[in-house]
Amino acid sequence: MRCITASFLTLSLFFVISIQLNAADEKKTPPPSKIGFRQLVAFKPAAVQQGDKRKVQLHSSYTLNGTHSVFFDQPGIKIKFAEPKPKAAPRRGRGSVGTPFAFDIEVPKNQPARIYECRVATDQAVSSVSHLLITPFPVIEEVEKKDNNTFDTAQVVTIPSTVCGICERTEDLDCYKFTGKKGQEITLQVYAQRVTEAIHTMQTSGVYLMDSILTLYGPQKQIVAQNDNFVKSDSLITYKLPADGEYVFEIRDARYVGSGKYAYCIEVSDTPFVYHTMPLAVQKGKTAEIKLQGHALKGQQKVSFSAASAKETGWAQRTFKTPDGQTNPVWTLISDDPQVTASGTNISTKTAFPLSFPVGVSAQLTEAEQTHYYSFKVKKDQYYYFKLMSSRIDLPLDCVMEVHDAKGKAHRIFVNGGATTEADDVLQTKDSEFYFKAPADGEYFVTVRDLHDRGGQRFAYHLSAQPSGPEFEVHGEYYYAQIAPGTNMLWFGKVKRLNGFTGPIEINIEGLPKGVTLEPVTLPAGVNDCGLILKAAKDAPINASLVKISGKAKIPGSDGKEREIVRYGRITCEIQSGGGGQARWPIKTSIIGVTKPLDLLEVTATPSEIVLKPGESAEIKVKIKRSEFYKDPVTLATSFMYFTSKFGEQLPPGVTLSKKSKTRLAGKTLEGTLVIEASKKATPVKRFPFAAMARVGITFSITTNYASNVIYLTVTDTEGKDKLVKK
Repeated sequence: MRCITASFLTLSLFFVISIQLNAADEKKTPPPSKIGFRQLVAFKPAAVQQGDKRKVQLHSSYTLNGTHSVFFDQPGIKIKFAEPKPKAAPRRGRGSVGTPFAFDIEVPKNQPARIYECRVATDQAVSSVSHLLITPFPVIEEVEKKDNNTFDTAQVVTIPSTVCGICERTEDLDCYKFTGKKGQEITLQVYAQRVTEAIHTMQTSGVYLMDSILTLYGPQKQIVAQNDNFVKSDSLITYKLPADGEYVFEIRDARYVGSGKYAYCIEVSDTPFVYHTMPLAVQKGKTAEIKLQGHALKGQQKVSFSAASAKETGWAQRTFKTPDGQTNPVWTLISDDPQVTASGTNISTKTAFPLSFPVGVSAQLTEAEQTHYYSFKVKKDQYYYFKLMSSRIDLPLDCVMEVHDAKGKAHRIFVNGGATTEADDVLQTKDSEFYFKAPADGEYFVTVRDLHDRGGQRFAYHLSAQPSGPEFEVHGEYYYAQIAPGTNMLWFGKVKRLNGFTGPIEINIEGLPKGVTLEPVTLPAGVNDCGLILKAAKDAPINASLVKISGKAKIPGSDGKEREIVRYGRITCEIQSGGGGQARWPIKTSIIGVTKPLDLLEVTATPSEIVLKPGESAEIKVKIKRSEFYKDPVTLATSFMYFTSKFGEQLPPGVTLSKKSKTRLAGKTLEGTLVIEASKKATPVKRFPFAAMARVGITFSITTNYASNVIYLTVTDTEGKDKLVKK
């Protein structure tokens, strides 16, 4: 089970829709050898209209027979497995689009329009991530086996609509025709990367995501507009039609490559279209008048943004009502903190915009080569946290941030746990965030600019500034888990301690499926890694759920009093990269499913209690019990390695797996030995839980990580004394 890590939509929104098992699937058939997760590809069509009921196909590299649940990252969508009889889906090469499986889907009229993350659970496995666009417009599918690659053969579509197709081969291009009227303001918005970006098997012939290029032709077959990248690599065209007539838009990959996995959706509309609002945020409990920035607004730019009755805070895609219709969904924030708007004149220290903590600021780099300055007063040794949002809310700013004193000297800030004087990208985003520890009382300045000195209408951002202190983040490998009754599986947790925090951190998993428990684990001072040992009871029913990983700790406040905080884990999925390597992509969901028996039926380890002094070692005997169908080698380990890259660790610092271990179990060999060694500088721990991991290879890059019973490790000091603070 490959697992990977956290999110920024709260998992309280996550919802599971139960689906009845197809009776034909209940026939007792032997499970396949090498039971891996279901590798979802794309929906066809990749969009469904609000209020619509229809049949869709979801492609998968392994069978979806026995599907009992489908999960989206927000409640409302109803979906049911609709294959009349079992269907095989053998895994082919990584370029394969997979096998289509039918589902009946129903979307409520009030379902928010946006891209949804989707996971599937069957009685034998859980799935990777796919995506579905919920759109306000009628869906028109590309007509299969019909030439639509020229102006004259373009498929006819209407306004408004959402066109769904696939650029399935090299040099493929698709053309669509609509009738327009003079003065009509048209928007053509592509969703290609955004509906396929986290698909595990998108890697094809060295090319990953589709890089769409969109071209609009006028009635005389002349190019009147063209766009390559707008949101990420997805294209967008806005155009005011100069005359009545037939217009054609063409979509292709910018490199002229194609794949059966290059699904796209194009929303074609003449309704108000918004790039962003100004301000971008409103404080919870309040209402603000905001300005819409976009096109086809017909002078109706001011609307009300109310959070008067809001129950939750956070970023979300919201629509706004105008006299000419509802806008597209646009990112806005409801915040607990006061919100202000910078005028844009803060382009020097003399005109710096003053910040009072905590606060959120909405602003816009209106011109090229512009830098914004913000002033703030601090106390020596106090920490402050700055977080900028732009790229993560579909805006183009590639920001760079710095902190200066009144003399212009750049000061040290902390980005991704390391010290620097310039905050650029953080963890797969072009946005910046950092901590600043004040070296002295006084006034300082934080600056915001674009890395490439760009500016303009869409270069808006939101800057959050808060006092801070000891902190931590939760990361790790917890993308998915499938676990049979009576067995254990292994995830990996990792914390990043910030601003001098050394206290204990309790790791939890919320929303576990029925019959599944987590071995309690608390990370003491000096320990940042752990195994997350999942245990399914022998009588656990087949079921699944989306779960939420968190860390809980007590943090000293500025007033000297402790307060309890909870930080939720950042989730990434694994995707295949060139040469069979691994890459990571941020997603919203983690999934655990209780399944039928898997490749390994049992993993046991003895002893279950180990006490080591620094310099000592211990031997662990590990036995496995195979399914009668699984014959391939099994590798024993304690850490999660991919060649020389370590993605997960269980043992505390200074405790390692010895080369004396016998870790390969091939043929009829069912027993191995793990030898762990404590160095003279090993970190003391008391009954710290870990497990022997038995790795089953599914493909070149995918493994299922089975776990033994829990082993409790105690590492004493050199005199055999336990100096560890008890849990």
